[in-house]
Amino acid sequence: METLFHETISSSTIITLGALGGLMTSLSGKLNIGLEGLILISAFLSPYFAHITGSVLAGTVLSLTITVCFSVFIYLLHDLFKADIFITGLATNLFAAGFTAFLSSTLMHSKGTVRFSGFETVTSYDLPLLSEIPFIGVLFQQQNTFDYLTVLLIVLMYVLIKKTTFGLHIKATGLNERTAESAGINPRRMHYTAYVICGLFCGLAGSAMTLPLGAFVGGMAGGRGWIALVAVVLGRNNPLGVFAASIIFGFSAALSNLFQVNTSISPKLLMTIPFMITLLALILYSAKKQKEKEE
Repeated sequence: METLFHETISSSTIITLGALGGLMTSLSGKLNIGLEGLILISAFLSPYFAHITGSVLAGTVLSLTITVCFSVFIYLLHDLFKADIFITGLATNLFAAGFTAFLSSTLMHSKGTVRFSGFETVTSYDLPLLSEIPFIGVLFQQQNTFDYLTVLLIVLMYVLIKKTTFGLHIKATGLNERTAESAGINPRRMHYTAYVICGLFCGLAGSAMTLPLGAFVGGMAGGRGWIALVAVVLGRNNPLGVFAASIIFGFSAALSNLFQVNTSISPKLLMTIPFMITLLALILYSAKKQKEKEE
């Protein structure tokens, strides 16, 4: 049971971080569907830069910088050249798969699993005092830095969106750009800012995926970026709702992994569990929305 719990937290961390990035672009009215590609790019670059610098922190910062550049480039194509925002996001996902395979082959001379060395992988640890609290203390036991950071970022995002002027401005931009502009808000600036924040969160998601392992496998994002998009929709533009949806999807991924280890059921079939639950969640959400419209 404890293994399932920790696996759930680990799986939901990646989805939550990606979803928080998608949430910002959704609030601005320009949803970025390139989360999968951004996460995958960071998943390779984080351990690679850590490998060549010998520092996890340096590897993460450099990876975040490049991921932000890719994220801003997505919106730049839409803003300057009027490219469809969804097409550019989809193109990023397709590009990332080939780009990371190319980098893996060129820089690390491997088309399979790439193992990085020269740095200490991110390990799990207990948070002093908090881990000793009855009942909820388990949340602060044997998690890694990215897991703890995610909890903090959820709180910060909630405050940013619900309690600050910036949050009000970005929501106003998403609701009606012309009205926001007449109120003195610069919609263009809000959109670019949202994509910068999205790049940061997706960069963290990719780092959280590979730095604890010290390894990279092509396509290892495994649809988590797409699942993160569903979490954005189900979360109804609320960081807490996004986190709740991410936990559900994280649990389904952890359950899939547990069944693969402890049962003789086909692993290929078990790997579909997270996507089946995602599909079910979307169906239930659509049915609920339809019912609300009818009422």
